[in-house]
Amino acid sequence: MKIGRVTATVVAFVTGFLVLLDMAAQQSWGDIFGISGLLVRWATIITTFAVLLGFVNVMTVHVSRLRSRKPCTIYSAVLLISMLGTLLLGIGGPTSTNSQFIFNFILQPLEATFSALLALFIATAAFRAFRIHDLESFFFVLFALIVLLGQLPLGIYLWSELPMFKDWILTVPTMAGIRGILLGVALGTIASGLRILLGIDRPYTD
Repeated sequence: MKIGRVTATVVAFVTGFLVLLDMAAQQSWGDIFGISGLLVRWATIITTFAVLLGFVNVMTVHVSRLRSRKPCTIYSAVLLISMLGTLLLGIGGPTSTNSQFIFNFILQPLEATFSALLALFIATAAFRAFRIHDLESFFFVLFALIVLLGQLPLGIYLWSELPMFKDWILTVPTMAGIRGILLGVALGTIASGLRILLGIDRPYTD
């Protein structure tokens, strides 16, 4: 087991280092190694087989649940019927009539339903967030009301400068916060990648 973990770590480090080196070389000298494209194609093939194994695993688990006749097996039956039906109807490809039927009359209504539920949850969370407890929540409520009133046509009648002030809030402090979050995400991604490349974190051995 220990030798397998060391081998997986070495393979991950060498593969990641070669891809990074090839990407850096493409920016300066063009595709001189040609390694990254080959490794990406291999990764695509491996991912395809992983998806196939996942499909088989889901089928096996839920078929065993149906055989055990435990409570709530109806959900396993619905899942299996949906998977097999989608697989059979989608054999013609994503542009076939059956696939378009699934997308237009099943997936889109489900997405619209979840979007409506998400809007309800957001409204509930906003109502809770508008409770003023301290100075920070006061400024949060103040700027939220300014933005909401600035979005309405009625806002210009309340204060002629309200739309301009709303645009300033969205373009200056809000954008600064978004850029700070993106920088934090980028630094976290780089740190996670380095930890995986150096073998400190080994999710591929779990």
